[in-house]
Amino acid sequence: MTGSEDWSLTVPEQGTVTAGDCLSVVGELSEEAVTAARSRLAPADGVMVRAVWAEATNQLALIVHHLAVDGVSWRILLEDLNIAWAQHNSGQPVALPSGGTSFARWSELLAERARDNDVVRHADTWRAVAATPAALPPVQPELDTYADAGRLTVALDEATTRMLLGEVPAAFHAGVQDILLIAFGLAWAEFSGAGTGSVPIGIDVEGHGRAEDLAPDVDLSRTVGWFTAKYPVALTVGQVSWAHVVGGGAALGPVIKAAKEQLRALPDGLTYGLLRYLNPDVDLGGSDPTVGFNYLGRLGAGAVELSEDLWRISQDNLSMTDVASAIPMALAHSVELNAGTLDSATGPQLQANWMWAPSVLSREQVDRLSRLWFEALAGICAHVQSGGGGLTPSDIAPVRLTQKQIDELTDRYRVADVLPLTPLQKGLLFQSSLADDTGTVGDDIYAVQLAVTVTGELDPQRLRDAVNAVIVRHPNLAARFHEEFGEPVQVLAADPVIAWQYVDLAGAPADVAVRLEQLCAAERGAACDLAEQPTFRAALIRTGHGQHKLVLTIHHIVIDGWSLPILLQEVFAGYFGNRLPAPASYRNFVSWLADQDDAAAKVVWRDALAGFETPTLVGPPTPAGPRATESYRLPAESSLAVTELARSQRTTVNTVLQAAWAQVLMALTGQRDVVFGTAVSGRPVDLPGAEAMVGLLINTVPVRASITATSTVADLLDQLQRVHNDTVEHEHLALAEIHRVAGHDRLFDTLFVYENYPIDAEALLGARELGITDFTSREYNHYPLSVVAMPGDELGLRIEFDSGVFDADDIAALVDRMRYVLEIMVADPARRPASIDLLDADEHARLDAWGNRTVLTRPESAPTSIPQLFADQVARDPARWHSATTTAR
Repeated sequence: MTGSEDWSLTVPEQGTVTAGDCLSVVGELSEEAVTAARSRLAPADGVMVRAVWAEATNQLALIVHHLAVDGVSWRILLEDLNIAWAQHNSGQPVALPSGGTSFARWSELLAERARDNDVVRHADTWRAVAATPAALPPVQPELDTYADAGRLTVALDEATTRMLLGEVPAAFHAGVQDILLIAFGLAWAEFSGAGTGSVPIGIDVEGHGRAEDLAPDVDLSRTVGWFTAKYPVALTVGQVSWAHVVGGGAALGPVIKAAKEQLRALPDGLTYGLLRYLNPDVDLGGSDPTVGFNYLGRLGAGAVELSEDLWRISQDNLSMTDVASAIPMALAHSVELNAGTLDSATGPQLQANWMWAPSVLSREQVDRLSRLWFEALAGICAHVQSGGGGLTPSDIAPVRLTQKQIDELTDRYRVADVLPLTPLQKGLLFQSSLADDTGTVGDDIYAVQLAVTVTGELDPQRLRDAVNAVIVRHPNLAARFHEEFGEPVQVLAADPVIAWQYVDLAGAPADVAVRLEQLCAAERGAACDLAEQPTFRAALIRTGHGQHKLVLTIHHIVIDGWSLPILLQEVFAGYFGNRLPAPASYRNFVSWLADQDDAAAKVVWRDALAGFETPTLVGPPTPAGPRATESYRLPAESSLAVTELARSQRTTVNTVLQAAWAQVLMALTGQRDVVFGTAVSGRPVDLPGAEAMVGLLINTVPVRASITATSTVADLLDQLQRVHNDTVEHEHLALAEIHRVAGHDRLFDTLFVYENYPIDAEALLGARELGITDFTSREYNHYPLSVVAMPGDELGLRIEFDSGVFDADDIAALVDRMRYVLEIMVADPARRPASIDLLDADEHARLDAWGNRTVLTRPESAPTSIPQLFADQVARDPARWHSATTTAR
C-alpha cells in the first residue's frame, strides 16, 4: 500500500509471496508471540499477513492487517485452509475454489456508484443522523490508544444465543444484528440514567458492506478483503421500565418494533461511506459517534460440523484478537463492542469483546453496561417465548399501514404478510363490492373453475394433502381482502386453509350429472363471497369405481389463466411425492409492480390513445346478465394460412386475430377508430421466477385500431404491432389510470384474449397409475362480449357473452364475419378494410337494434342484379364453420 494524500492498494501476482517467509514457529501460543508477529506487519512494504504455528498445542495464529481482511473473509480463509489441508493430507495437489469478483473490480464499482443520483439523494438523511449529539466524551488521543485500552471479553449462554440466532429475529422479521443493536440501545438507556430512552443515542455501526447489487455479475461470496461499511445510527428506544425489559413484558414489544423501524428507515449503510469518502461534491464531514458497534456474524463452523482433523476457530479467538490489535494508535471510539458467534461442541455462543477509552469509562462501568446488554437480550428472548413479535410497517411495504392498523389485522388473523392489490385485483374487488351492494352476492361471474376427471385408484387424503401443500407454497391463493383502511389490502395467513370437501356420488348414478352441476354451482357461488368464504375451494367427487372428478374453484381475484397449468402441475407433483423447487413469491411481483414508473407509463398510454373520441361499446349500460358461450374451430388449412400471414408480415398470430376482431367491431359500431380490451400475462421478463408464479399477474389494457379509406390490411397489422411495441413495457398500468389519461370513463366493453397456456395431461401424470380423461374450465368476466382465441392446428374461438344482450344467432353472425375477414386478410394483405362490407341489410338493421352503433359508414351501393347479389353472398359465405354451443344458465 502506497500513498500520501491519495492511497492505492497493489495486489501482487499469485505465487510471488512465499508462505514460509510469513510463518513463525513457537512451542506454545502466547500473547508475546502474537504481538511479535503483529509487529512485523508493514502495509507500506506489502507485508499484510503473518502466521504463528504452536507445535505443542497444534494451534495456528493468523494475523492479517485489517486493510486486507474483514469478518466475512475469516470464514472464507477457514474454508480454504480446510480444503487445502484435506487435499494435502490425501496427497492431492492443492487447488482452491475461484475467488469470485476481485477486490479491484469492486473498488471500481464503488467509485462509480458514489456519484449515482440514487446515492446522492441520501446525503441530507445522513447529515441529520450524523448530527446526533455524542453519547460520550471523545477519546483523548495521547491517553486512549489501542495499546492502553480497557478490554473485556464475555460470553452469553448457548440457549439464549440459539434463540437470538433463529426464533427471535424470525418473530420480529428482523436480522440478528437488528436485535443485538436494539438490545444495546435498551442497555445504554438504562446505563445512562432514567429518562434518556427518549433521547437518541448515536452509534457507529459496522456492516459487512458486500454490496453485490452494484452490478449484475458481482459475486463476493468468496472474495477476501476489507469490505466493511461503517455508518452512523441514531437510535431512540423510548420510555420503558427496566423491569419490563428484563422480564420480557408486553410493553417491550412496541419498543422493539419502533426501534426496528428506525433502523429500517435508514438508507443502505454503504451509501454513507460512498458519499463521505468517494464523492468530493458531498460534504459529510464531522466527528464519528463515540460509541461503536460491530457484529461479526458466525465465526466458524461448529464441532458437530467439522471432523477432528480439520481446522476450527479457537474459543479464545477474540481475546487473541485484542492482543494482536494492541498498538499505540488512538482509539476510534470511547467504547466499542465487537461481538461474534462462535460454534462449539455444546452449541453456539455469542461472545462480546468490549474495548473502551480509560479516560472516559472505568472497568466497573463497562462491566455494568455489558451485564445490562445481556439482560436486555435475555428479556427480548423471554418476550418472544411468551408470544411476542409481529410485523411492522417496513415488513409489508409497499403497503402503507400504521403499526396500529397492522396490530388490528393481527388481532383478527394469524398474519404472515400483507400485500397491496394489483390494478386488476382492485377492479375485481370493486365488482365484488358492487355485487354486494346490488344484492347479487351469489353471482359467480368471476369464479374460475377447473374440473379434472381422474381415473384409477386415487387416494383422497394424499390429494387433499397435495392441494394443501400448494396453498402453503402460494398463500396468496387463500388471501383475505380487507377494505377498512382506505386502500384495500390482501392479508396472507400464516396457516392458509382452503375449503375442501369429499363427495361420493357413486351410489346415485341416475342423477350424477345433475348433482355434479349443483355442487359446482354452489362452489362457484361460495368462492365469490369474498367477505365470508375462502377464495380457494377444492372438491373431490367420486362418480364411480376408479372415477373421480377434482373440482378446483378459485376467485379470479387471486389467480389467472397462466397460473392454472402451474397449479395443476404442482398438485399432482405433490400427490406423487415429487420434489418441487422453491416457490416464486407473489410478493416479489407486487413489489416489482410498485417500483414501476407509472408517470412514464401514463405518457405512453396518453400518446397511444390521443385523439380517440368515441368509446367502442356494443352493449347497453345495464348490469351483467346470465353468461353463455359458443365455441368454434377454424379448419387446419385456414389456421395455417393465418400463421403464414403472421410470418410474412413479421407479426404474431395474436396480432392477426386482433386485426380481424377490430374490423368486426368497426362493422358493429360503424366506427373506423375502435378500442377493445385484451388480457396481458403481466409476467415481466426482468423479474426472476415470474414465469413460475401462481396468482393474479395479468392486467387488462386497451388495444386501439384505426383505419382510413386507404389503409390496407398490412397497414393495420403494422399499426397494431407498432403500438404493442410502444406500450408493452407499460402494460402494468391500471386500466382506471389509462381511462383517466385518455379522458374517458370507459373505452370499451369487449375483450379479446389469446389464450396460450394449454394444460398437458400427460405431463401432469407421466407414466403413473392414474389417468386424466377430461378437462373443463370455466371463467367469465363482466364484459358483455369476449373472444378467447386458442392456438392449435385448428385455431379455436370461444365466445363468452351476456345472454341478455346477445343470442346464439348474433354470435354466429359475428363469428362468420370474423372468419370472412380472416379469409380476406389471408388472400390479400393489400386489401383495404374500408372497402369491405361485412353485413347485409337485415343484419345492419338487427345490429342497429342491439349494437349501440353510432353513425354507420357503409360503402356506397352500386347498381347490380339479383344473380350478382347471390354470387357475392356465395363468395362472402361459402361454408359455415362447425360449431358447438354451451349455456351457463
